[in-house]
Amino acid sequence: MTTEQSTVPGSTESLKETLTRDLKGIVGKADHLLKDAGHTVAEEYSATRHAIAQNACGAANATDTYVRANPWKIIGIAAATGAFIGALISRR
Repeated sequence: MTTEQSTVPGSTESLKETLTRDLKGIVGKADHLLKDAGHTVAEEYSATRHAIAQNACGAANATDTYVRANPWKIIGIAAATGAFIGALISRR
């Protein structure tokens, strides 16, 4: 089973040029889309990082306020935690 190709002189060159031009256009569009996606991801990462930093600062400030208001309670909790960890370590 053979297939015959009928080619007209010069038509292959114009097809190659058209294909090359189309492929360059597709590559250019894909490059543009990738750059846009990269910028979007970078912006979202920056916003998320900023939100996490704000939450961490808020938690640190709340903890500092609580410790300053209840120092003896915190000392007791720290001592109990230390005794518990010491007991666990001494069993080994």
